[in-house]
Amino acid sequence: MGTVPVTTRDYVCLRVVTESGLEGFAIGYKSGSQVFESLQALAPRLLGRNALMRQEFNVESESLRVPAKASYVRSSSLVDIALWDLTAKTAGLPLYVLLGGFRREVRSIPILGFSYSNRPLEQIEEEIRQHRDQGESLIKVMIKGTDAVANSKYLQVLSSDLGDLVSFAVDAHWSWRTISEALETCRRIDDCGLAFIEDPFLPQQWRLVGELRSKLRTQIAVGEDILDPYGYADLVQNVDILRVDATASGGITAAMNALALASAHGRQALPHVFPYLHVHIACAHPTIMGVEYIPEHTGTDPVRSLLRDFPTIKNGNFQMTDQPGVGCDLHWEAVEKSASASFVFE
Repeated sequence: MGTVPVTTRDYVCLRVVTESGLEGFAIGYKSGSQVFESLQALAPRLLGRNALMRQEFNVESESLRVPAKASYVRSSSLVDIALWDLTAKTAGLPLYVLLGGFRREVRSIPILGFSYSNRPLEQIEEEIRQHRDQGESLIKVMIKGTDAVANSKYLQVLSSDLGDLVSFAVDAHWSWRTISEALETCRRIDDCGLAFIEDPFLPQQWRLVGELRSKLRTQIAVGEDILDPYGYADLVQNVDILRVDATASGGITAAMNALALASAHGRQALPHVFPYLHVHIACAHPTIMGVEYIPEHTGTDPVRSLLRDFPTIKNGNFQMTDQPGVGCDLHWEAVEKSASASFVFE
């Protein structure tokens, strides 16, 4: 992914059980963080609480750990999601209806071309055509960002060969740290008709994001790793498309707050994978342009083995169901079977 080699996909799963036996679930990427360890410190504080009082728990947890916000945000995100799951199930409603309800389907955006430098270009183009034949017309691909000539040649060939069939978006995965580094590649691909360039810099480099945006025609998308609403407030003025991830930036509550900021600033938004959860948020908010996902055939996100259900795609759109909850229906027996570590608090 960009310049970062990923050899395993590590998930952290949370199950919260009420006295009545109702279960709330959440799952997120470990992504090199201490989310499992911080959940061990955070989860016991849920014992004996009213599961519907989400904000009470969120505010208290944040106040207790102000200096350590970054190390706890992913764990608190999973707690918030699990509590929303319980709330939706208690109400007997799918999350998107509980959040207000706007639509029942939303555009699906596959992420393709993994390990592109080690695969024949023809194979990647065939992969893209297969998804286009299923009605998907916006495809995201990744670049390493370390070789401007190779990156631009790859994207120019894709856009030349398939640009009449699909639109492409590019994920640079934090490849650059300076404007000069970013422009070396971005100016070469600025005339490829790309939908957006994602994550040129680290998320905290929002000033550089804004400067780069002012020098390009192509839209810039950033935001999936922002820590809190204050970070979103800085970033939203410097991007075209605001990225959100309920599993990483404070949960469903924080994601909806970020979307309100995007709407107020006239920005579109795009959630970061986890489609079974994020389709609910997308179907409750008109700011979201679509929901991305990693197709099962790529082998790079085997999360479906841990889920009882996965949203259906029809004619290039994710379809909603009326199943109560947030869409994260974990197959707990499968989770336990594949777990490398587990803790129970009761």
